[in-house]
Amino acid sequence: MLGILVDGLFVIGKTDLQWNMVCRELLGHEPPPVILNSNRSILAGARIRYKWLEAWFVIPPAANAGDEVMQQHARYHLLVWMGALLFMDKSADRVSLLPLQFLNPISNGRQYSWGSAALAWLYRHICSASKKD
Repeated sequence: MLGILVDGLFVIGKTDLQWNMVCRELLGHEPPPVILNSNRSILAGARIRYKWLEAWFVIPPAANAGDEVMQQHARYHLLVWMGALLFMDKSADRVSLLPLQFLNPISNGRQYSWGSAALAWLYRHICSASKKD
């Protein structure tokens, strides 16, 4: 329905990255430190709060912004789009940062089989949801 590729490179990445550093490198902003045993943290594992991201990217980049700033804004918009449509989970306030590692540079995103990755994500979450506990 979305015209997302089902052929291309496999979406296989790392899950044990230092996500605060990934955010700083690819989005230009580093989330504050994690608050232990609290649901108020901006970053929880590889998931980050939408509102925190939105606060940084609510203002469009200037017309004369450099390539890096434009790439950061494009990554933000793709991340939110992917989190809302392809890789959603039960939380309504966080987005997974996992796809971010495949968007450096932003043009790399075209190489991957996002449709297959979304299907695998869906199957994983259906399996988790079907457990008795």
